[in-house]
Amino acid sequence: MEKQRGMKFGIGKKLLLYFLVLSLVPIIVGGGISFYVTKDQLQENTKAHLSDRARDCGRKISYYVSSRYRDINLLSLADVFEGTDTDAKQQYIEEVIDAYPFYEAISVIDQNGTIIACTRKELVGESRADMPSFQRTIQCKRGDLIPLDAYRAETAGGKTVIGFNAPITREGNEEVIGVLTTRLSMDHIVERVKVLDERTAGDNHAYLLNKRGEILAGPDEKQFLNTHRLHEYQVVKDLLAGKTGISQYRNDRGENVITARYALRGDGDFDGWGWGIIVTEPVSEAFKAANIIRNTMILLVLVIAFSVTILAAYISKRFSRPIKEVSESALRISRGHLKPINNPYGPKDEIGDLVGAFNKMTEDLYATTVSRDSLVKEITERRRAEDALRKSEEKLKNILHASPIPTFVIDKTHRVTYWNRALEEYSGIKAKDIVGTDQQWRAFYSEKRPCMADLLVDGKIDEIPQWYPEKHRASDLIEGAHEATDYFSRVSYDGKWLYFTAAPLKDSNGRLIGAVETLQDITETKKAEEQIRLLSRQIIEIQERERESLSREIHDNIGQLLGTLKMGLSRANKKVPHKLSTIKDQLSELSYLVDRTIKEIRELSHALHPPLIEDLGLISALEELCEDFKSYSEIKIKWNFEQIQKPLQSITNITVYRLFQEGLNNILKHSRATEAYVSLTSSEGTVTASIEDNGVGFVVDDVLSPLQTKSLGLMSMRERLVLIGGELEIISQPGKGTKIIASLEEELRRS
Repeated sequence: MEKQRGMKFGIGKKLLLYFLVLSLVPIIVGGGISFYVTKDQLQENTKAHLSDRARDCGRKISYYVSSRYRDINLLSLADVFEGTDTDAKQQYIEEVIDAYPFYEAISVIDQNGTIIACTRKELVGESRADMPSFQRTIQCKRGDLIPLDAYRAETAGGKTVIGFNAPITREGNEEVIGVLTTRLSMDHIVERVKVLDERTAGDNHAYLLNKRGEILAGPDEKQFLNTHRLHEYQVVKDLLAGKTGISQYRNDRGENVITARYALRGDGDFDGWGWGIIVTEPVSEAFKAANIIRNTMILLVLVIAFSVTILAAYISKRFSRPIKEVSESALRISRGHLKPINNPYGPKDEIGDLVGAFNKMTEDLYATTVSRDSLVKEITERRRAEDALRKSEEKLKNILHASPIPTFVIDKTHRVTYWNRALEEYSGIKAKDIVGTDQQWRAFYSEKRPCMADLLVDGKIDEIPQWYPEKHRASDLIEGAHEATDYFSRVSYDGKWLYFTAAPLKDSNGRLIGAVETLQDITETKKAEEQIRLLSRQIIEIQERERESLSREIHDNIGQLLGTLKMGLSRANKKVPHKLSTIKDQLSELSYLVDRTIKEIRELSHALHPPLIEDLGLISALEELCEDFKSYSEIKIKWNFEQIQKPLQSITNITVYRLFQEGLNNILKHSRATEAYVSLTSSEGTVTASIEDNGVGFVVDDVLSPLQTKSLGLMSMRERLVLIGGELEIISQPGKGTKIIASLEEELRRS
């Protein structure tokens, strides 16, 4: 007998391996899942705690400022301010500032802008007529309040304060006879932030920032009204944009930190002023508890794994020993040693039965010689095996018939030879009613027409596009097979989307003998794709709303601040004597730079969200876009924009505008063109937008390749049009210019 080669992997080792797998895998998987779930929960709790601290501090600050709104409004209505006795007014404001420690300074200004009473008496008689805050307040009405963001006030001795201006009127008369200015101490707000700062771990701190990113409160008063060192980081940008939440990042010191940001929402008349709380902790400190639990769980899993390994080794040895002895006995018998062997095994279980049966078999084998009866027995067993094989083949056929994939087979004459149970359930047509007929079309169509399997049997591959336009393609997996997707209204009461594949059947000689077609229900997939498309459209709408909000913020706030700065420079220039010509020239230069900045801000605001779309319509916005392009570009541009008869949706308007905006930008950057022509037309229910230039052109397939990163604008234009039911066609060749055509069907753009 030939000797076995190689290493033998015994049953003892197999049992040990099985026990280890069955025991350790659940422990490791369960421990890992428990660890990550616990760790994630602890981290979420830590983030929530940090966020709650920032939110609590922000709400207390909001409550404090909103309370001052009410106090100062009541103060401005005091009867003493309606009289002409300046001494009484001076005495009253001094009593108020003594009674309420949160006031740093109070001034009374008459309607001409002259200070007639002030807690700093040396300022009485000075004029504030040119101050923008005075001008705004003098135009208000009784009960109004003009808040000023934190700044260093002269009336408060240069301290950082919050300012409030209120108009003074006579009761029952809306005429403004003066202005009451109050400057509130920041000490209470600073103290709140310091308390929050003391609760942070490591060399990280809590800060209160205004909408310009300047520090209003924090650990170091020398930093007040200075720009925060992380003002360029995304976390501070998000805070100044009014976003509240948690961020984890690496700061400018190289530390991994977790930061909670809370944008003040306001309380009552206080709208938050764009202020925000930011508090930071090192990740190592914030998640210390999670790391301790991780190490503990790893150690626990290792201890359990070691214990399980010891137990598995003992169990595998106990069960494998009698089996190994039986195996060795069988090997001896196979070598001709037929003497009975008694293998002892005490426990009464399945292994004991096996050992007993083997001992009995060796005794019988020893007492019996090889004879004709054994040959007959062998033949009988072979016949039984053949019967079992036939039964297996029948069983396999039944399994195929019970396949969950709807399937039918036709022969060369288009007659159905196979119609499985899954297709019976799906179509409602029983196999006995259709097998042997050529009516397979009844399951899918209301009148007779070829299925894809019929086209393959007839060899009419070229006719597949006629019956399944834009819905088919050759299979990548099966030679000669084709696949398609279509909607079938006859399948179920509400119709189904089906993905189906038809493949030819050939005999051993390669001759066509029929075709098989399988079906797959993809209705839910289609619904999911539609949902994704809807969500993508909503994302674009949200982006445009964010752009609109940012555009309005830039135009209304930063633009006003720059306008105020320009007015201040102009007034300062007028007050400088002519003999100081150098200073006047510098002030004029600064005024010029402010003008340029205002222009850039306006252009940026319009680029983010063109206001003309809502104000005057899409056509006016496009004409202004072309006029701007003409003003800063040397490229000759012509345009023709027809009025659209039926109104477009807001998202369609902005998508068409972005198309022209991106197209003109590409012409300016890449085309090297000398002429450009753009148009917007509407005809027979279709809106068509066209952008054309005489530039260098390009190979369309190369530019729109998935590996190409320089054509993201074109791909973004195509995707946005698809989301609103439109199509984008790009026509270009090297040296022959470029033409971009976007078309949108009327029923789609209004859906």
